Amino acid sequence: MTEQPNEPGRANPEGSFPPYAVVPLQPTAPIQSPGPQVPDDPDGMYKDGIGYGLWCLIFFGLAGVHRLYLGKYGTGILWLLTFGLFGIGQFIDLIRMKGLIKEANVREGYLPHPRLARRMQPAQATASPRLPPQQNLQQVLLKAAQANGGALTVTQGVVATGMTFEQVEEILSDMVAKGYVDVDNAPNSGVVVYRFPELAGPFS
Repeated sequence: MTEQPNEPGRANPEGSFPPYAVVPLQPTAPIQSPGPQVPDDPDGMYKDGIGYGLWCLIFFGLAGVHRLYLGKYGTGILWLLTFGLFGIGQFIDLIRMKGLIKEANVREGYLPHPRLARRMQPAQATASPRLPPQQNLQQVLLKAAQANGGALTVTQGVVATGMTFEQVEEILSDMVAKGYVDVDNAPNSGVVVYRFPELAGPFS
């Protein structure tokens, strides 16, 4: 009597099943909320270097020119007439120059408002990965079953698709109800095994 080799997906004489291979699902890119659009270097954007350069005109007797540059015309004229509030306001502006320039860029729309930027960050952090449609998931399960010799368990389906046990079991149960899949238990472990007859091997 000659020993016949085991066909894919069929138990050997000892009752054990061949090792299963799992086809992993390609990860999909997470959904990201569109963040505030910031221009790289628009021509009209206020520059730090220009702001500091205009501030230095105080040494030539002109105070507050940097405020005129930043669109603060009222206080700019006041600084001109009072020599930068007697030098005190001019000195304070030197310390606050970066903040003044950022404020002007936010006002003109060259930079996003800080509150808007903070609101967008949690939305990007909590974005959930996009799940493929059910039809694609069925194809992933079919490929995993084909690699396993026409048999698949729920756990293997979870590994292959990245979905939950309930979601994989629901898809497999739907395929069983439509007659595409047979279901039984492994002889030794009793694990529920979904068998795809059309993927098991040659037909008689």
